[in-house]
Amino acid sequence: MRKANMQNGLCAMTALFAVLTASCAEVEAEVPEAQVTQKNVSFHGIDGWGGWDGEVSATRTFALSADNLSWVKDLNSKVYLTQIDLRAVGGTKDLSFIHYAHAVMAGDHKTAPVEIASYVRPDDHKEIPVLSAKTPYPVDISRVWEADKVLVTISVAGRLPERGWSVDVTLYLSGKMSYKL
Repeated sequence: MRKANMQNGLCAMTALFAVLTASCAEVEAEVPEAQVTQKNVSFHGIDGWGGWDGEVSATRTFALSADNLSWVKDLNSKVYLTQIDLRAVGGTKDLSFIHYAHAVMAGDHKTAPVEIASYVRPDDHKEIPVLSAKTPYPVDISRVWEADKVLVTISVAGRLPERGWSVDVTLYLSGKMSYKL
């Protein structure tokens, strides 16, 4: 009887140890590539060039939705941006009118804005249906990505069209997520 109680006690302690050990486990996962796309970001046309023969600029800011951000919430995450694409949509088929582009990501007032991409049109440009700006190294956007509201600002310069035009903006992300049980 005493041996059975001792075995039961040992089994209970082993089970308790297993539960305590499991509750301290950490699960890690690499995210090799994820994409977040904001559809139909529209820019106003530049009316009244009035004989102006130079370049002008335009800026557009949009907020990423909570659905786009949910995969990082409640996780100890490192999130990196590796590329941003602007894809011509609607009536616009060619973005070769863009000479320069610049993108910044910002969160709430507690986080500093992060430059996420810069683009300069190559001299030998042809038709450009997708403008791609690859980062020279992954840009750490972890702090900004944790904010309740994430804003992306796209600034472009060039011989912009007189009528409005739109792009889909795709952010290419990678990272590492971990969660302690």
